[in-house]
Amino acid sequence: MGFIAKMNDAAQNSGFGKYFKLTERRTTLSQEIRGGLVTFLTVCYILPVNSGILNDTGGICVTNGDCPLGPGSLGDDQCQACLAEMRKSLISATAAACIISHFLMGLVGNLPLAVAPAMGINAYFAYTVVGFMGTGRITYQQALTAAFVEGFIFIFISLVGVRTWLMKVVPRCLLLSTSAGIGLFLAFIGLQHAEGIGLVTYNSATLVTLGGCSTQYRRNQFTFVGADGGPIPAAVDVCAVGPSGEAELFAPGWVPSGNYACDSAGVMRSPTMWLGIMAGILMAVLMAKNVKGAMIIGILFATIISWIPTSGNMAAYIGDYTSVPGAKLRMEYFKKVVAVPDTSYSAGQFDWSAFSNGNLWIALLTFLYVDFLDSSGTFFSMANFLNNYIPNFVDEKTKTFERQMPAFCVDGASTSVGAVLGSSPLTVYIESAAGIREGARTGVAALVVGFCFFIAMFFSPLIAAIPPYATGPALILVGSMMIFNIVRINWININEAVPAFITLAVMPLTYSIAYGLIAGIFTYMLINGLVLVWNYIQVTAFPKTISEEARAAGNGNPLKIAWYLTANPPMPEDLIENPNELDANMRRMTFRLRSAEAKLTEAGISTADLPPLSTTAPEGVPVAKMVDAGVDIADAAAAKV
Repeated sequence: MGFIAKMNDAAQNSGFGKYFKLTERRTTLSQEIRGGLVTFLTVCYILPVNSGILNDTGGICVTNGDCPLGPGSLGDDQCQACLAEMRKSLISATAAACIISHFLMGLVGNLPLAVAPAMGINAYFAYTVVGFMGTGRITYQQALTAAFVEGFIFIFISLVGVRTWLMKVVPRCLLLSTSAGIGLFLAFIGLQHAEGIGLVTYNSATLVTLGGCSTQYRRNQFTFVGADGGPIPAAVDVCAVGPSGEAELFAPGWVPSGNYACDSAGVMRSPTMWLGIMAGILMAVLMAKNVKGAMIIGILFATIISWIPTSGNMAAYIGDYTSVPGAKLRMEYFKKVVAVPDTSYSAGQFDWSAFSNGNLWIALLTFLYVDFLDSSGTFFSMANFLNNYIPNFVDEKTKTFERQMPAFCVDGASTSVGAVLGSSPLTVYIESAAGIREGARTGVAALVVGFCFFIAMFFSPLIAAIPPYATGPALILVGSMMIFNIVRINWININEAVPAFITLAVMPLTYSIAYGLIAGIFTYMLINGLVLVWNYIQVTAFPKTISEEARAAGNGNPLKIAWYLTANPPMPEDLIENPNELDANMRRMTFRLRSAEAKLTEAGISTADLPPLSTTAPEGVPVAKMVDAGVDIADAAAAKV
């Protein structure tokens, strides 16, 4: 018997193995370690990405006087020095929050799930709530206070069962479109300059346009400096034009913002942009071949190239030969390689007086809603995935999974812990599926992930030198993975399609998850409410126009009949009259099901319990019902994977 076999046997029969249920969940210690390492490789990109996004708020640098002009102070050495310290602190804070949350998930929840700052929520925190360099409606400290309170509210609604109830109340189309909208939002961030590859830039006529230009071709958008020294938005957007109309980069009385336009001669000529594109393509190819840690490999590829501080490397992020702000300071810190973790710039930064500000309550409710949707969906999808490997892990009757309540509470506690350290809300990561596929079944895997984050925390000098054009491609790919949910929306039903589309479109175009959610919910309530009133009037005033099917479904109750008609609108006539459209829909559903069955077969799971597939519509069966049936079958198959 080899060393690994002896280790597994000893762990299996010890109190350690019994506590984590290694035998019951058909796993071993070595299998858990392997699964935990794979999970860490898929989520460790959060260290540079989250710290970079949150650092765009300016943190305490905006309020302590080091960056008094917000975006206008970015050219000051004092401001850059403070932001460098803030970035170091945020790296340590992100790592520390991940360490604590994974230990809690492992010891309390006993689930192999990764918990880290939520992508999407951190962008909402940084760019909508606090704003770029503090230009939002509340400060960094006030936003952390909201996140801290949100964690406790999350625990409370989990304990009293509200969380389970809310999952049944929120319309399915909005649940799905919220995830897709956040995906588009993340991709939009990844395409821009601040935390991405810089492919999309400012345009005074169209708002955004194709960019990707080097520093010498950039023309900053400007704001006017007021009497108090604070930035005041110009009455007319100005780009590289001084107060007297002269074209110059730094005219007196104007300060550069984070936005810039590109001269036509420099479009698509930025070395950093092309390095980011190559890193993104590498990530996508590796993911297509199921290579573990594909994202971190792509990030490392771009990062290592950006660490070559020579005059010939136009994509360098550190050293004396690059025009990137803060490059020299990063080089000095980079040389240390290892540093003692320091969260002094981010930890404990609360402002309790902010609860008199209505904007803080809006942020709190949005944190709660988005975090609820994100984590709840991920929890249940990962539980169903585990159910494929652990028989009866999910109770088919109650739809609950083992240690559900403790896991929910850990999720809420992690958010509050993250806020104490200076991070945006934390949530469960869908990347946990990679570790589960590799063999993770218990909380031991979560402990392994936490230990890996502990080691990474001491290498903050290296992590702080990871450029945004290395992490931007990861944001774009995460966005592409989050948008897949739109295929599960019933786009034929206008009552659902329009609110879903409004939700996912408004999020990136307003740079706000909150506005997207509000727009989607309002649209859903307005459209369905008016249709319900219309149907009720039709049922009561023109009863002969109502089908027997609707009458039977409503048991003769006018309101129930109206509700049934609202939930089951008639198919558009062009689809009913066009047999080719029917055939196309059936082929699409067939393809989706076959793809899902292929995944099941690859995973070694039987498809015997799936509903039988029918590719033809029996006589008299409405087209809509056949299409919906196909969707349900495909979803049932996908849920099993």
